[in-house]
Amino acid sequence: MEIIENIYLIQSKTPFRYPMKTYFIDDEKTCLIDTSAEENPQTLIQGLKTLGKSLLDIDFILITHVHLEHIRSLAYLKKHIPNCQILTSPRNADYLANYEKYTQAVFQNFPGEFKDIPGLFDFYYNLFSPVKSVQVDAEIKEGDTLSLGNLTLEVLETPGHCAEEISFYCKENKVLFSGDFIVGNDRETWIAINPIMHDYGGNRKKYLTSLSKIAQLEEKIDLILPAHGSIITNPKEKIEDLLTLTPKAHNKVLKLLETRGPKTLPELVELYSGRQLKKTMKFYHLSRLMRALLNYLLEEDQIIQQEDRYFLHK
Repeated sequence: MEIIENIYLIQSKTPFRYPMKTYFIDDEKTCLIDTSAEENPQTLIQGLKTLGKSLLDIDFILITHVHLEHIRSLAYLKKHIPNCQILTSPRNADYLANYEKYTQAVFQNFPGEFKDIPGLFDFYYNLFSPVKSVQVDAEIKEGDTLSLGNLTLEVLETPGHCAEEISFYCKENKVLFSGDFIVGNDRETWIAINPIMHDYGGNRKKYLTSLSKIAQLEEKIDLILPAHGSIITNPKEKIEDLLTLTPKAHNKVLKLLETRGPKTLPELVELYSGRQLKKTMKFYHLSRLMRALLNYLLEEDQIIQQEDRYFLHK
């Protein structure tokens, strides 16, 4: 599917509720922005075929961050496209080079409060354990540029959703490829505590800083192409909404602690969402999002934690 001239969307299924959007840029040189959640990326291969392309036509693969659906097919692609260059940030590169080690560490320290959710541990272990480490070809950082011919991509460091996320700005057509840093708002992105931000590397303070940086760019953004959700055609309003929404989420939690007293993480998840979610997959995801929010409030000295309970800091 052509988005604008020379930029195409290839959408694939993921093991989660939301599909993955991979972008193919067809210029004098070609590139993919992120890959897919398929180990053997047949959806990606078929998507390229509809454009009259094959894997061997890809010159560069750019990785925004290393969450599973963005990199699961990377090892396959590296094997089958030997002349393609994989580029990402230094922190992403380290994670990809040691993927099995980091993955095993996550599962060895899997939070105890989630282990009794039926099927949760096995679901994630079976997803992550087959993924192989990959050596990238070059590391890129803030301000670096990649010329594809008529189009140039500039690297912007946009941590917050996770510690290592980068975005790519194409100045010629004023497009921001935002990965999961900014996602579309629709049923694909079902998470109630926006923005998408987990406790494993997510940081709300850095997220707000990244949003403010993008809002203050001298170059105008006409279009945001996210990895999930609908394409964003009103970038200014979207960024302003996110800058407003994040403090609203903080204030909602503070109000709950003020009016309902000290609460545990599971209690706050259920109060915030208005639903009983214990021992479900959604409870696990919302708990991770809530913990990231609580970590921010702890860092700002707005709340305190005693054992498993959170208190308003008076």
